Amino acid sequence: MIQGPHFTSLFTKLTGLSFSLHSAAESPAQELVMSAFAYLGSLLQDRYVASVMPTSRFAVEKICSRIDLHGAQVVIEYGPGTGVFTRALLRRMTPESRLIAIERNEALFNVLRRACRDPRLRLYNDCAGNILDIVRRCDAGQADCVLSGIPFSFLPVKARVELLRNTHRILKRGGQFIAYQTFYQPPGHLRAPLRVLFRVVHTGYVILSVPPLLLLEATK
Repeated sequence: MIQGPHFTSLFTKLTGLSFSLHSAAESPAQELVMSAFAYLGSLLQDRYVASVMPTSRFAVEKICSRIDLHGAQVVIEYGPGTGVFTRALLRRMTPESRLIAIERNEALFNVLRRACRDPRLRLYNDCAGNILDIVRRCDAGQADCVLSGIPFSFLPVKARVELLRNTHRILKRGGQFIAYQTFYQPPGHLRAPLRVLFRVVHTGYVILSVPPLLLLEATK
């Protein structure tokens, strides 16, 4: 398996671009390249990373448009990766709002930690399965919205159901759980358990993304 500096050397030879994952991005183009590089490295080393690159700008805009961020006080993000959704959420949130982002992959967490220093952001290198403990530790109360990019199909059934139950528990009444997943997901992986827990569940698709995305929106 190719790791660390060997990835950097190979990428430089193939593209002519040179950069370090240990320095902050100096331009939007370099930031994009660094994010894609971090995803590629993590994809080969971490079975819970499901995408080869960050979500497309079109998909980010479409998904964020589904969230009422002007009225949201607490937003939680599962699996922010290198932060394409994180930055989009922060741009739309009020100065008084709080964003709690939970990323279990250390490499992606470090990229996001260096790139996004907004005081409204609380970033945790942890597993979303520990959400109850994380919410208690930061005294967040109940959330207005939980946005999730983690691949639920990769989780064992027991862990998947427990995470959904805990997510439902931390949401306010009327709060949203929005999950974007790879295009094809058997109904039993996420849609069926969501319909057991939440009073309203809608599904949709975002085609202009690599890969195309299934979008699930559940309201408590």
